Formats: sequence, structure tokens, C-alpha cells
Amino acid sequence: MGNYHQQPKKQLSTKAGSNPSHNVRASISKEVTTSSNPQTVQPRQTSKKFDNCVTKFAFATKTGYSPKNPNKVNQDSFLVLPHLGEYRRTHFFAVADGHGVNGKPVSEYVKTVLAKEVEHSIKYTFDQAKINQRVVDSTEVKEQLEKSFGRVTEGLISQSGINLRFSGSTCVSVLIVGNKVFCANVGDSRATLARRKEFAGPNGVTQYKIIGIPLNRDHKADEPDEQARILQNGGRVAAYRDMQGNPLGPARVWHLNEDIPGLAMSRSFGDQAASEVGVNSNPEITEMNLVEADKFLILASDGVWEFISNDQAVNIVMPHY
Repeated sequence: MGNYHQQPKKQLSTKAGSNPSHNVRASISKEVTTSSNPQTVQPRQTSKKFDNCVTKFAFATKTGYSPKNPNKVNQDSFLVLPHLGEYRRTHFFAVADGHGVNGKPVSEYVKTVLAKEVEHSIKYTFDQAKINQRVVDSTEVKEQLEKSFGRVTEGLISQSGINLRFSGSTCVSVLIVGNKVFCANVGDSRATLARRKEFAGPNGVTQYKIIGIPLNRDHKADEPDEQARILQNGGRVAAYRDMQGNPLGPARVWHLNEDIPGLAMSRSFGDQAASEVGVNSNPEITEMNLVEADKFLILASDGVWEFISNDQAVNIVMPHY
């Protein structure tokens, strides 16, 4: 059971660029800052370059190939919320990859409820900042994202009515505010940033290439800190074994004395059997500032990243940028 090797493929790409529009309706006048003392931060200087980094977005999805299961269901869901809460510089995107018998309804629930929770909490935070004429600190944004993910988990368990014993979903998301991007992730889906990098070519001539920068780490069961948590909670981490005892495929989460659930990740929504031995849905949240060399973002499930590297992915997308 758990997250099998053949996965539906989900990809969502957002394009970063300059937007010289002067429409400032429902937009805060100061940049989100990383300062621990928001009161001392100066107003954002006027700059058209990063006024609104997202100029377009697109998505594509395809059921993963599984010769033993020709009727395989695509269990991925995606979420696009441009101009979140009517703040034109604020955008939220996410990809949820379901697994197990009820993976599709779980990923759909995550998508639906996360959209409502994030929009409500972020809009409220920005509205209050406008009223009080202050800068929104990045710590506040991270706290609201974490609370939103937590409310999704609470609702999934108490209100969804879905059998979660051996079913669940990942979720990778990005919240873009002006030129700052926050990535909140649960599971082994991934967000990758395409950046133009210069390097010295032959005869010292400057050349350029596009590289892929992951914004989150994959929550795999054999990550040292993740594995430690599972072991501390009475679980074990091991791959499948063939007839000769050789490991097959990725490391998986198991109960100590039972061969369940065999989940191939250390964090997910749902998956109650796995949660009994330390798997959780606590999002890992990162932040970074976008720069002029940044071109676009790709959000995709592990059905993409199992076979394509970060650099390969951004170079596949680049001709369509």
C-alpha cells in the first residue's frame, strides 16, 4: 500500500516577469519584509520591475503509465489563486498528489479547503496591516500558512468523511507576494525555480544557462531527521525486498511489527495508519526573494521528479517561456 512507483504526473508553471501596470486597487503599499521589527522598516521603494512578478500561469496533468492497471485514476489536483484576496501582487499555487484507494477525494479536499483557508488568512493579515498602516512581517505569513495547513488536516479527519486509513495526499504550494516567494510543502512533490545563470565560456566570453533551484526538500522516509522521528514513534523505515532479500524501490514507512502501510514519504495529509508511527502533515516552509534572473516556477508531483531532474525540467519548459 502507500505511494506506488507509477504516479500521475502533475505540472503547474508560473512565469515571472515585469508588470508595469499602475492599478493598485486592493494592494498594500509596502513590501513583505523579513525584519523582526516591522515598525522600523521603511516603505518599499517604487519599482516597476518587481511590482507583480507573475505574468501568466499554465498547468498540465496526465495519468502515470501502469501496465498492470490500465484503468488507473489520476489522483492529482491543482490549485490556482491569482490575485489572492484581490491583492493583485499576491498569488497562490499548489499541487496535491493523492495516493491510496481514496487518494483522489483526499487531494480534492486538500485543494478545496486549503484554497479557502489560505485566501481567508492571508487576506485578513494584509487587511489588518493596511488598517494599521504597517508592514507585514514574513513571520506572520509563515504562521498563517502553517495554520491553514493545520486546519486542512483537522477538517480532513473530522469532517471529510473519507476513509483515511491507507489513503492520503502530498501538497506543495507557493505564495508569491511581490518579489518574495514562500514555499509550503508536505510530502514529496516539489517546486523548482528556473534561474538564468551566467558563466565564463571559451576565451572568457560570458555565456548563460538555465538552472533549476528546488524551493523545498522531498519528505522521503530515509531523510535522517524524518527517519529519526518515525523510529521515535515506534515505526521502521525499509524498502520492499525481493525474493533474495535485496531492497527494491524507495524507503517506506512501516509499523514496527506489521507490514503496513508501506508509505513512500514521511509527511502527508491523511494516511492514519502511517500517522500512528510519526508521519505528519506539518508543512516545511521556506522563503526567498526573486531576482531579475528568475524566469518561472514549476510545481509538480513526484511522477515528474522521479524521472526528470530540476535542470532538465526547467530546460524543457524554457522554450515555451
